[in-house]
Amino acid sequence: MERTVSKQPRRGTAEDDPQLLRLRAQAQMNGGVVPVPFLGTTWQQRGPAYWRRRIGAVVLFVFLTIFVGAFAVAFTLGILEGTGHGPLGVVLAVLYDLTAVLGFGYGLRAVAKAPVIGRAWMPRVVVPIGCLAFVLMPFDTGLCLAMLLSMFGRDFMGEARARQITASIRRA
Repeated sequence: MERTVSKQPRRGTAEDDPQLLRLRAQAQMNGGVVPVPFLGTTWQQRGPAYWRRRIGAVVLFVFLTIFVGAFAVAFTLGILEGTGHGPLGVVLAVLYDLTAVLGFGYGLRAVAKAPVIGRAWMPRVVVPIGCLAFVLMPFDTGLCLAMLLSMFGRDFMGEARARQITASIRRA
């Protein structure tokens, strides 16, 4: 009796990882190169287009971090003023601002997963809907700060992982 070997990937292997499948699809649409957020496929040559995009992304995130951080500070001051600087107000303000630590941790995890961040069906944290924006200002500040800091390394956010995945796709 002959055994037939299935061409379907086994569950739990790298072949059925949705992020890897999405990256492979993106690479096929871009000539076998995995695009990086903000940089596209310019990361391969690091020419003038690469540096324009990289500097533009850093400038954007500097302004975004300052903007969101200013709102977080204003909300914190509003909490303190609204409670008359009492102990409850101080505790609420500190708890509100501690969400920045959660945002920073989320940002570090997102940077580690780049070039694919999150899932397509999930709302983006940077652009929350409605009143949620006000609640998440410190969280967004931490997220923006983590992403901004990751942009100052030798490799841009997601560039090293894109290089590894592109090489593995070309080997396969």
